[in-house]
Amino acid sequence: MNRRTASLLLGGVAFVGGTAAIAGIVVLGLDRSTIVLVGLLVFVCGVGFVLRRRDTRTRTETPDPERRIEAPTPGESLSSALSEFRTRTAGYSPASRRTVDDLRSAAVAALTRFEGDSVEEATARLEDGTWTDDRIAAAFLSDSLDQRRSVRERLRTAVARGRESQFRDGVRRTVAAIAAIGSNETATGDERPLPDYDPEGGTTRFDDRGSEPDRDYRTSTDPADDSGITLRGLHSTAYWAGIGAVALVAVGIGAIAESAAVVLSGVVGIGYAGFARALEPPTPDVSIERTVSDDAPEPGAEVDVTVTITNESDRFVPDLRFVDGVPPGLAVTDGSSRLGTALRPGESVSLEYTVTAQRGRHEFDPALAIARDPSQAAERELLVETETALVCDPELRPVAAPVPLRTATGAYAGRHPTAEGGSGTTFHSVREYRPNDPLARIDWNRRAKTGDLATLDFHEERAARVVVLVDARKAAYLAPGPGEPHAVDRSVAAAGRIAGSLLEAGETVGLAGLGPVGRGRAGTTGAEPCWLPPGSGRDHEIRLQERLATHRQFETLPPERESRWVPQLRTIRSRLSSETQILLLSPLCDSASTDIARRLDARGHAVTVVSPDPTATATVGQQLAAVARRVRLADLRRADVPVVDWPATDSIDDVFARQAASGRQ
Repeated sequence: MNRRTASLLLGGVAFVGGTAAIAGIVVLGLDRSTIVLVGLLVFVCGVGFVLRRRDTRTRTETPDPERRIEAPTPGESLSSALSEFRTRTAGYSPASRRTVDDLRSAAVAALTRFEGDSVEEATARLEDGTWTDDRIAAAFLSDSLDQRRSVRERLRTAVARGRESQFRDGVRRTVAAIAAIGSNETATGDERPLPDYDPEGGTTRFDDRGSEPDRDYRTSTDPADDSGITLRGLHSTAYWAGIGAVALVAVGIGAIAESAAVVLSGVVGIGYAGFARALEPPTPDVSIERTVSDDAPEPGAEVDVTVTITNESDRFVPDLRFVDGVPPGLAVTDGSSRLGTALRPGESVSLEYTVTAQRGRHEFDPALAIARDPSQAAERELLVETETALVCDPELRPVAAPVPLRTATGAYAGRHPTAEGGSGTTFHSVREYRPNDPLARIDWNRRAKTGDLATLDFHEERAARVVVLVDARKAAYLAPGPGEPHAVDRSVAAAGRIAGSLLEAGETVGLAGLGPVGRGRAGTTGAEPCWLPPGSGRDHEIRLQERLATHRQFETLPPERESRWVPQLRTIRSRLSSETQILLLSPLCDSASTDIARRLDARGHAVTVVSPDPTATATVGQQLAAVARRVRLADLRRADVPVVDWPATDSIDDVFARQAASGRQ
């Protein structure tokens, strides 16, 4: 006889005996002292049960398949944004002093890049307060200006900011003033203006840190049987937590007080507690069959998913909770991937829901099933596996505007214009006639007017050898807000469009990636970073599309840890020919991204950066991170590395069209 059976039998005997004693059917020859002693003993047992129940595990937390895993936004905290401008200093300084010093560095960086000041001139402007019209911000970064505020200003701040400290208000106003420097600058590129700063009615938060849902259910080290079911154990739901303890306490108090009504209520509670422990949830033998309406959809297409759950056992399952293993890169947009039901032996039930396809390979996780007993006091958790995957290839549809490549240096015939004169279709210059010049290139109009022979030269056209390099490091998985696509998703989608344009124009295009490969998954040990040599033709186009869709380096799920990108970049450089151009897709939100562009440019490769902007302006940290990114863009442009800024609100077609209209290369 096990402990559960013995406890249940003892509780049943106590319940029957107590009921019989209260009804007068059974007479117990106990004196008052014995009754009080028994009551005290029962009372102590009840209190002990209450204390032991504190650590009881609650019911299983089910996943949230309706929500995609979000990527962070640059500048989630003020300290991380300030670190982009931090300079090494010797000795200790208070946190407030370090914040002011970092903000001074940020202001100097903005003034030198966007207003043409030297470091000395920018430092002098900070000291005398002429760098901004905001008197509070000017005094905040100056050691000589008076930071005292009038009574009117302090009252106005108190009303607008509540209990916010004067220091925090100073930080907020200073960051807004720094963000306003060069915010409308257009001479250096297509930069998106930051919102105007309202010192009185600002509504931005000082800091806002989010949290991600716990989705540890997606991985398990428990063994699975041949049916694909992985048992996760039996545990209590704490649904009836405390009912037995309360019943014992009631019986004890009733016995001490000689109150039959109180004792009877306690006895009834003991009956409920016995019912909660009388049954165990079944070990269900369930199978699932999952079908999708399209296993190779286009990006943005809606895919209908149907899951059929069947009870393969000969036992009735009174309470089954089911949550399908929707891939983390997808989100349920219609219907529900959850189900609560009861299943008779051999019975089946289906659920249907819709997901919106996103670029990449999406493998469904094991479905989570939870079986409970009729009292819901205990539950058995299991994972049910069946292999299902969606492969969504990115579009190779050409961009409506020309891809902003730099002047070609190769010697291969093609359609990309160069700076040299020769044969082609676009006029270059007129030169003196030379023997053996083709008759089609003689300037017959000049011959008719002056009698002199002259030869027309056109821009020679050569095929560009281009490698599209996608920055897929962990630092690049950034998004401007919840539910927004992160920069790597946008980069991979743009890589497909860019490759489609170049291949259609007869260019040779390759593909490479920088970032983690394995994502910590089994079976990816030793996986190689993405590399596809420049090529052309339909077969090459298919290989490029497959790599963009399925290579582990371009997964939509952010990696758990960063990888060493320097050896990867060294390998890529060793594979590049001297005439190969690099089109780097990176959000440029850390110093390593600019270092990558500079290293490639220093090796003689013509580098063009297309930068999807993942920044936001909801907090002071995010505003400061946006300033740091604009500084990096300006530094690359001053180093003669073209940068195409791609705001989150624009399509790649609009960005390239604007770039072509401006005449910048």
